[in-house]
Amino acid sequence: MEDAMVWLAVIVAIVFGVGASMFTVWTTHRRRELLLKQLHDERMSALEKGLPLPEIPADLLGEADIPNAARSIRSGVALILVGIVLYFGTYEFIDEGMALYGFVPSAVGVANLLYAALLWRRGQPSSPSP
Repeated sequence: MEDAMVWLAVIVAIVFGVGASMFTVWTTHRRRELLLKQLHDERMSALEKGLPLPEIPADLLGEADIPNAARSIRSGVALILVGIVLYFGTYEFIDEGMALYGFVPSAVGVANLLYAALLWRRGQPSSPSP
């Protein structure tokens, strides 16, 4: 009975996690769609009235999706902490062998931190050699 409850909790967590992710993607898409429609309406009314066209925000054109070291650091630290919590929680309550799966998000977190370091180094101006 206890195994069934654990698996039920895992399934519910997965379903709600996927559902929350899908909801986030949908709301982001809907927000961007409404902003583009509003921008289009503003530009069309400006054209009709002979006014100069308003600027297009950079985040609507996808320029906000440029790799960012701060975002990678935040994701990396969060994933490392999630992996550590999964490891110790699984080790304590489920199984020692399954606890190793907690290292998967930790490894992705470390990869994000390495990527952030690469982005940060690439963005730094090179120092003049003496």
